Amino acid sequence: MTEAPSTRKNPFTVLAHRQYRLLFIGTTMSMLAFGMMQVVQGVVAFDLTGKNGAVGFVGLGQGIAMLFLSPVGGTLSDRVSKKRMLTFAQFVIGFMFGVIAVLIATELITILLLAGASLILGCMYSLMGPTRQAWVGDLLTGDDLASGVGLQQLMMNVTRIVGPLVAGVLVAAEPINTSGTYFAMAGLFALVVMTLSLMQPTPPRPRAHATSVKADLLEGFRYIRDTPDVRMLAVIFMGVVLSGFSYQTLMPGYLVNALGHPATHLGLLFSTTAVGGIAVNLALASRPPGNSIAVMLFCGSGLAVSLAMLALAPSFAVALAVCAVLGASSSGFQMLNNVNLMERSESAYLGRVMAVTMMAFGVNSIVSYPIGVIADGIGERGTLGGLACACMTVVLLGVFAVRSQTSRRPSPAAPAAEAVTTPGR
Repeated sequence: MTEAPSTRKNPFTVLAHRQYRLLFIGTTMSMLAFGMMQVVQGVVAFDLTGKNGAVGFVGLGQGIAMLFLSPVGGTLSDRVSKKRMLTFAQFVIGFMFGVIAVLIATELITILLLAGASLILGCMYSLMGPTRQAWVGDLLTGDDLASGVGLQQLMMNVTRIVGPLVAGVLVAAEPINTSGTYFAMAGLFALVVMTLSLMQPTPPRPRAHATSVKADLLEGFRYIRDTPDVRMLAVIFMGVVLSGFSYQTLMPGYLVNALGHPATHLGLLFSTTAVGGIAVNLALASRPPGNSIAVMLFCGSGLAVSLAMLALAPSFAVALAVCAVLGASSSGFQMLNNVNLMERSESAYLGRVMAVTMMAFGVNSIVSYPIGVIADGIGERGTLGGLACACMTVVLLGVFAVRSQTSRRPSPAAPAAEAVTTPGR
């Protein structure tokens, strides 16, 4: 029996929570800077070398840091003050943006320096990402949680429109260019730190007895391993992100080599992707689906189909239209996966569980380099087609895993569909 869909509600009412509202404002500004970075970092790397592999190489250090340090960041977020963790991480990110701006302005920037800065940024993302997601889970419950996560995703998509557009204007404007764009991103993070200072303190979670970070880290992995729903959702998320989200590395070269457009049009491509995401996030935040796992897998399949269509797109106009569908699919998948993970995780483990999502993006950044190298060899279209096949394979395996897990649940007392949608905390 399938749970009836929730009645429609205004997702913006969740902003009445002052703590969440301040966190939302700070996150919006930080995501705006990240949206700008998607364009300016790719432009700098591609202009320095003219190769897709260089774009992927810059993200390699960031990916390695996120892969290995995200579990530590998630563990720390369950042990220490979330406010202090976020303040420290976002201050360092703003400082690094300023350093990169100076290196570009003085013409000292190189691919190695850009990649080294990416490594430091990845370390800070590893602290910031799971901490911010776990904080949302601490602040909100029930339908408010779905609305809160939905608004976060909505905000991310809005900033993915505004950020690339702003970056595109700044990069093309004299004398601002890429260095001035990085300075603007540093200024945004200064405002983020100021906003965080207005939030209430978040003391460490009370603990029955003292434990080490290593012990908590291992305990978190055991919890994910021994909790079937959480384990399944985490594995599906990592598989889809690893295959379906890797297309972003190819976009500068795809524009230049496959469509004959300058790399500076990357902002338009990412902005169109975000438009589709906004529409889906508004719909899901205002009316969460009854069978959210099924809808999540449907969105994953839509992502795979979109990548295949992008590989075949004959023109820039068609690619823009496909990117709208791609954005809707990827955003819907990510939002529903995060909501399901939060609902099924005990609050004491929330930071460590959400760290898995950061690990997924870390692996994604690592494989961006070999994917870029492959694209330099066989072309961007062929590589996109391969990613589409890999993504669809993961989704089909996910469908099989959901059906297999549902069939093993006790049925008369706890119907399968009900068991799948029952929160674990």
